This record gives sequence, C-alpha cells and structure tokens, in this order.
Amino acid sequence: MAMVPRDITDRIKDLERQVRELTGAANRTPAQTAIKTGPVVVSGPGSLDVVDGTGRLRVRIGVQGAKTLQVWDAAGVLVLSQ
Repeated sequence: MAMVPRDITDRIKDLERQVRELTGAANRTPAQTAIKTGPVVVSGPGSLDVVDGTGRLRVRIGVQGAKTLQVWDAAGVLVLSQ
C-alpha cells in the first residue's frame, strides 16, 4: 500500500463529512414557497409573474407595454388588463 501522509487522509475524511452534512441540510430545508416579511422588488423593465401549477401565466404585475396589471383565468383568457 502506498504511503499517504496522515494529514491528507484526515482532510479527505473531513471533506467527506462536510459533503454529507451539506447534503443532509439541503434535503431537510423546505422549499421557500412564501414571503413572510419584507418587500418583493422588481427593478428595471421586469415584471412579477404568477404562474399556476401547469405553468400557465395567471397574473402579471409590471411593465408590459402600457399595461401594469394583467390577469388571466384558468382557461388562459385575459380577463383584466389595466
């Protein structure tokens, strides 16, 4: 067996432990599905889009031509445009 300095094997074991800890932490952290406090900031010509579970756009707030608020129904029909 090759001679490997002890400090290298210790460092490898420490890195493996840290990777296991990070993997475990990533699996324990719930998805961020709500904003509990603070503002939502959209800067520039962007918009805030709300998309349903099927990927269909339901609400857009922000710059879209001259419109700043648009709402679509479940069928994808634009029902409000201000």
